[in-house]
Amino acid sequence: MKKIIIIGATSGIGREMAIRYAALGRQVGITGRRTELLENIQQQYPTNIFIKTMDICQDKATEDLQALIDEMNGVDTIFINSGYGKESFPLDASAEMQTVATNALGFTNMIIFAYNYFRTQPKGHIVVTSSVASVRALRQSPAYSATKRYMRHYVDCLAQLAHHEKLSIRFTTLIPGFISTEFLREGNNYPLVISLDKACNTIFKAIEKKKRAVYLPFRWNFVVALWCLIPKWIWERYC
Repeated sequence: MKKIIIIGATSGIGREMAIRYAALGRQVGITGRRTELLENIQQQYPTNIFIKTMDICQDKATEDLQALIDEMNGVDTIFINSGYGKESFPLDASAEMQTVATNALGFTNMIIFAYNYFRTQPKGHIVVTSSVASVRALRQSPAYSATKRYMRHYVDCLAQLAHHEKLSIRFTTLIPGFISTEFLREGNNYPLVISLDKACNTIFKAIEKKKRAVYLPFRWNFVVALWCLIPKWIWERYC
């Protein structure tokens, strides 16, 4: 039986993916800061959902993650879905630093742990949620854009490292655009918005097939290609 841990599963993509895997009879470990939301998911599938209240920004996060792995008697996949971000316009130091703490420091702590855990296993799979915001600089949310790019680059580095160490660790980077969840601000006209259900269908297939990277939805491949053709000076001045 395949076993997966989803870090950041109290809402949105994490919650939906946890429910999908549990419905298939998989053993699913879920983490998040809000215990009551984790317990709500566990109540739906009490025999194969394991929970651990955890904040990836805290020093003891790796201890909590190890305890969850021990309770599940090992796992095959670790899905790092935790993240934080908000518009910071005008620039808000508090929001920017919280984003860095979560998406850079907390993320790094989690992925280092996941990599080193799978170094001791026959094989493993690490899944990370980045964003299309990682492609080009976004003035509305500097820390979010920068840290999501950091995530992608860090995964690329570890993928290269795993090959050189001859380890059987696979990596999947999810690069979503705008998904219809409670995090989208009402009244804004977001491009290429897709439903949570459709997004999770694509994510499930990507994880099962161990795809290296996937844009959500696929049309973002073309948008990103166009973005990359725009000279830097034009992007900085007019975008």
